[in-house]
Parts: sequence; C-alpha cells; structure tokens
Amino acid sequence: MQVVRFKIKNYKSIEDSGWCYLDKRITILAGRNEAGKTAILEALEDFNINKNIREEAKPIWNEKVIPEIEIEIELNKGEKREIEEPLGSKLNKPNIYITKKFPNQYTISNFDEVIGNQKNLEKIKKEAESLIHLLTSKLQNFPIKPELLKNPQNLLTTLNRYQLQFIPNLQPQEVEKIKQDFEKLKQLANNLIDLNPNKFLEIIKRYLPNFILFKTFEDILPDSIPISQAQTTPIISDLGIVTDFDFSKIQPTIDMAVRAKEKEKINLKFREEYREFWTQDNAHLYVDFDSSNIYFLFKEGEHFFKPKMRSKGKQWHFAFYVRVTARSVEETRNVILIDEPGLFLHAKAQKEILKKLKEISSNVQIIYTTHSPYLIPSNELYRLRLVIKKKEDRGTVIEKITAKADKETLSPILTAIGEDLSVGIRVDKKNSIVVEGYSDYLWLISWRNLLNIDEELNFIPAVGGGSTVHVGSILFGWGLEPVFVLDNDQQGKAARKKLEKELGIGSERILLIPFDEDGEIEDLYSDEEKKKLGITSKNKKSKTIVAHQFLQQVERKEVRPEDFPQAKENFEKLFEQLTNIVKGNNHA
Repeated sequence: MQVVRFKIKNYKSIEDSGWCYLDKRITILAGRNEAGKTAILEALEDFNINKNIREEAKPIWNEKVIPEIEIEIELNKGEKREIEEPLGSKLNKPNIYITKKFPNQYTISNFDEVIGNQKNLEKIKKEAESLIHLLTSKLQNFPIKPELLKNPQNLLTTLNRYQLQFIPNLQPQEVEKIKQDFEKLKQLANNLIDLNPNKFLEIIKRYLPNFILFKTFEDILPDSIPISQAQTTPIISDLGIVTDFDFSKIQPTIDMAVRAKEKEKINLKFREEYREFWTQDNAHLYVDFDSSNIYFLFKEGEHFFKPKMRSKGKQWHFAFYVRVTARSVEETRNVILIDEPGLFLHAKAQKEILKKLKEISSNVQIIYTTHSPYLIPSNELYRLRLVIKKKEDRGTVIEKITAKADKETLSPILTAIGEDLSVGIRVDKKNSIVVEGYSDYLWLISWRNLLNIDEELNFIPAVGGGSTVHVGSILFGWGLEPVFVLDNDQQGKAARKKLEKELGIGSERILLIPFDEDGEIEDLYSDEEKKKLGITSKNKKSKTIVAHQFLQQVERKEVRPEDFPQAKENFEKLFEQLTNIVKGNNHA
C-alpha cells in the first residue's frame, strides 16, 4: 500500500490545502513559521482508525465548517486480491479515495469507480423487485416485500429461511421453477451486498495506513529501568526491535553465561550500527544489567556517561534512531511523520539524519517538515512541497516550488542549493544549470540517472522562463556561472533575450530545446513515446505528475534508456552539450 496524495479541509489554519502528491519514499514539507506544517502532520495523524479528529482542529474562523481529511491509497496486487476475495467482486482500479470527517466518519469517495456504479445498482434492484412480485403471485402469503431490498443482508437471510418453508409444500411441477426464482433472487441479493459501500469500507479500513507522528521524541532513553518494566516502556521495547534484544534471556533466573552472551551481542550491534549514524565523536550506547535493572550509558572513548548527562541533541538523535528504525521494520502499514527532525542538531548531524531517513524509506513512506537547508537535498528537489499561508491569514496551501512562495519560505531551499554549489565537489563552480520549470528539472534528473552521467550537474528549477533571470542573478551573487536550459518557444526565446540583456549571459551558455525546432522539453520524446508516457492532448494529467511518475520508475529501475530511443538520442545530445559547457569548452 502506498499513500498517493492527501487533501485537508477546514483543519485549524487550513481551509483547503489542495491535493498534495507524495513521493513514494520521502516527502519534504518546507515553509515559514506558522504556515501550517505541524497542522498538516497532525491532520494525517488524526486520519488513523480508532482515533477521533481532535476537537481543537475545528477552525476558529468558521464554526459551521467540519474538518475533513481525504487520502488516496494505491493497493498492490496482493492487497487487491486479498480484498476481492471477501468482497466477492473484482476491483476496477487499485486506487481508493477515503474521506474522514469530524469526528470519526469515513466514506469511500470513489466507490462507484472502484467497484460499482449507480446505474448498475438500480438495474439489480429493478430485477429483484420483479422477481419478488413474481414469487408473490405464485406463493400465497409470500412475506418478502420490496422494501427489504434496502437491507440486502436481511433479504438474503429471509430468503434462505422461507425457501425451506415454501419449497416442500409445492406441487412437483412447480418446484423446479420456484427454486430457480429463489436462487436468482438470492444471487441478486448477494450482488447488492457486494455493491454496498459500507461492506467495502469495513474491508478497506484494514488496509489504511497507520500514520505515526514524531515531534520531539520526549520519551528519551532513561539512565536505568527495572527489567520487569522494560518491554512495556516504548523506547525500550523499540530498542528490543532494533537490536533483537531478547529480554527473556536477561531475567534473574537465567544462567549467567546466557545473560552475558546477550549483553555482548547487544553492545556489539550498537558499536557497529549506531556509530554509523553518529560520527560527531567516538561514542556509542553501552547496555548493562544486574538482577533487577537494565542500565544505559553512552561510552565515549574510555569514559561512560548517563544519557541525561549528554546534550539534548545526542539524546534526541538516539531516540530518533531507535523509534524510527523500529517503526520501519514493523509488519504494519506505517507512514512516518516527523516534525522538524534534527532541531537540536548541528549541520553534520542533520545530514546523518537525512542519511538514516533515506535508508529506512525503502520500507516505509516518510513525510517530514523542516526549516533546515541540510535536510533539503539539492539534487532531490522533486521530493519538496512548499507549505504557504495565503494572505488572508487562514488558508494554508501545499504546492511545488512556485513564484507564490515568499523569500522566507524559499530561503532554506536557496541555502541548500548554495551550500552544495559553493562548498561542493567542483572547484570551478561551473556546474549550476537553471531550467525553466519543475517538470524540466524532473525530466533532466531522470535522464541523468538513466544515462549514468558522471559529470556533476546541479539542476535548479525556476518557475517559468520569466523567472530564470531572477534565479540567475542570485547565482551570480554567489559567484557562480550558471548555464540555462529553456524551452524553444516564445517564452523561452523572450527569456533568452532578457538573460543576454540584463545579466550579460553569452548565447553559448543558453540552450533552447528542442534544438532544431520550436517546442518544449517534452518534445524531446517522439509522438509514440509521449503516448506511452501519457502526454497527449486528450490526457489532462499535469506534465509535472507525468515527469514525477517517470522519475519514480527510473528510481525503481523499471525503465531503460532503450525503451525511449528517440528521447535517448536527444537527451544524450543535450547532456553532451551541458558537459562541454561546464568543463569550459564552450563549443557546444
């Protein structure tokens, strides 16, 4: 199961967030303070089964509106088969839209599309009504009325009971036909049960995600804890999941040699694994125990410290490592939500947090909020969503990088790009490439991976041809020498003139694509390849969504360059020119 997207309405500061599409692994929510980032995570947490939407979610700006959260999930093939069996019906599509309204009311928004439709339902009811009238005319005192169709399960139960009552009293010549009518009516009742949204909803609830929200990880590691309480204390039980800590082997009644072996196993695991994600100093967790208690210490060199003696950052980092790792290996449909990870950590430690998140995201989806540029990887901006508060001060919306974002919202993003470019791999700083839009950025990232381009090329998305001059001026201010890739259309040509006039960019550093004809980046694909991708005049799906889906297929190694021969040739030519420019050849 994957969460494809979500939408939040009338929840705290959020009037209508709009649809927020999620990356299949990590989605980053960036925005200024008070924009509504935390409210988004809380709303997703409130979506959970057996949890009411919190009372304080009701917006103060309109007491009449009702908070609601809608998500779209995509079932995998196994889950789809599992649902179809008890449902007794095939699913037309694996994508299900579920809405939860305050306080705890769930509905399937696209039930008709997935399993049935109103026309089909009415057709079955009419056929059932006709059979009821027919049986009534044939059988005296036939007790079933058409009103019973409102509850198809009761109809089926009643039919089974009265079938036994009436059939034995019929004349032999009547039995066969009446039996057929009963069986046909029972089949129609079963069909109505299958088309019942409530039955479908109850089955789907078993497959809904479990959103787990981590804020400040307040349940940090204690200095010690009684052995008898260890498995009921969340962070200690999670420690057992992460390290395979077998609490049964450290009970006072267990042989000393068995207890000692278990202690050595645990401490060895932490030396090898935890230190991989904490490189700030030579430290690791050390576990000890006696007949009554388990003791926790941080070993730094030759010295031992109780957890509460160490910094807030180290305590948070350890809690993060244990709690998040444990959630990622559980056999449940977890989606991990983290509010401002690494808030207490410096830059290097934050990058280690990002490394850990990438590792576990192969098992669970992750959504986190951040202000920090160190948690916004500049080569993965496709994972980024901006949380923007509208001017009327009550509407939070979620968008990709757009011109609507203010300087404070974009600041960590620009800083992230600047960090990588100014202190990064290349000394000559000629590897920044401004592209016209977000979909252009996604296509180029995808083909850079597909073609195994070795040259370090840092793509930076603008928000349309007109904004490239603004992005370019920022990069020049950092002492960089950007290259520009624009669509070969009216807007792109106008942007080229503006870049040449206002920034003095030489024409050799501005590429218009396609090279030999008017068009845009999608025209690097042949018509047949566009159709294969879903880019057609009839398909209204956003180009950004198509590009994002393509990138995810590339990441999962579901696409080969040979699958798109025309695009392969064109993108190879483009990357050849870009590589020549950033190397300083300037003879593209």
